[in-house]
Amino acid sequence: MAEASALPLEKKPLRATLARFGLASMSSAAVSVSHLLVQLVSVRRLEAAEIGTLAFLLVIIQFGYSLSNALVSTPYALAVNQRREGDEAGFDFFYPINLLLAASQGLVCAGIGWAMAGPGAAAAFGVAGFASLLRWFGRANAYAHHSPGGAAVSDVVYAVCVVAGVGATLVIEARIELFGAVIATAGLIGLLPFGLHFLARHRPVGIGRALAAYRPVWQRQSAWTLIGVITTEATSNAHSYIVTALAGPAAFAPIAVGMLFFRPVNVCITALTQLERPRMARAIGRGDERAAQGSARAFLAALAVIWAGTAMLAAAILWEFPHLLIKPTLSLQTVMIAVALCALLSLVQCLQAPISVLTQARGAFRPLAGTSMRSCFVGLVAVLALALTAPAVATIAGVVLAQLVMMLGIYRLDRRWRAAGAEAGQ
Repeated sequence: MAEASALPLEKKPLRATLARFGLASMSSAAVSVSHLLVQLVSVRRLEAAEIGTLAFLLVIIQFGYSLSNALVSTPYALAVNQRREGDEAGFDFFYPINLLLAASQGLVCAGIGWAMAGPGAAAAFGVAGFASLLRWFGRANAYAHHSPGGAAVSDVVYAVCVVAGVGATLVIEARIELFGAVIATAGLIGLLPFGLHFLARHRPVGIGRALAAYRPVWQRQSAWTLIGVITTEATSNAHSYIVTALAGPAAFAPIAVGMLFFRPVNVCITALTQLERPRMARAIGRGDERAAQGSARAFLAALAVIWAGTAMLAAAILWEFPHLLIKPTLSLQTVMIAVALCALLSLVQCLQAPISVLTQARGAFRPLAGTSMRSCFVGLVAVLALALTAPAVATIAGVVLAQLVMMLGIYRLDRRWRAAGAEAGQ
């Protein structure tokens, strides 16, 4: 009788884990599919230079998510989940800081859009960059308070708007600014599920007080996290920046096509990071290292399933229907090499992400930044050397090498932490 009653108790954590990841994964998958649709349609309808420009701007927006995680989302999640007492008002200073960050992102996207595609693209992608970071912090806010439903609703609303907008572009002459307008409109509408109260807290007043309140957060963790984010971005997307700068957006187009197959994995890594970081932070805060490691293992298992499904889908499309996606102006062989290298790169990123988030939850921001700086140096040297001596697509291999260095460094930090914990427990 005791054994029978124990069975539901054993299954309950598994059901809870599946439900937790299922909600975040499904909503993130909806966003991924919508972005994939944007790029699939753009690959078929835009010229090579415009394909590369659109892909590069999406890389910049994705980089904005990483900046938000470093400067606002991660500190907010840790503060909320590790506080002992106090109410939500004690963290209001994060909102004007996020407003500054979103405005900066909008200006950067507008500048790149203007330089590469003209004033129409500047306006569209400027709004898209601004709205993307407001929505991203809204998601982080929901996850930090363990209310993933709000983030999921926003994701679904955003994805539906993107799909509808891309459908509308099919009956109009294709232009890059239309795709930017679709992403911008979806981002603004995707803010509605967070409510007017969330938006109202982004007051453009009291910036000086907010910066003063934020200073201890910056000194304690954000400065080191920012170094890690910048070096990680330089490592992960060195090929994007170097190829675009040296050879132009047209040369980046085949790489962009290879990257788009695994963009769903990247989006899921970032989204599940937002989901699991508060959980790990809360476990570390109460001294439950086992629970934090269990969360990291569940995170890794979810990413493994997502990566395997994405890789099989990419292989099926390239094997059975390559010409539905690849325009005659693009080399199919080059695209296939890009997809294979991007699959390897995505796998390494999946292996390192859970332990990296766990290391952040432990507060080891400075050693993590040091690891990231070393891998950044390796990546920049490797990518630049390949860009000057080999076809552009080969630069992805330099990024893979850098990510391997990063992964090994993070696992070394994890082993040291566990060894120190074991000694302290003796």
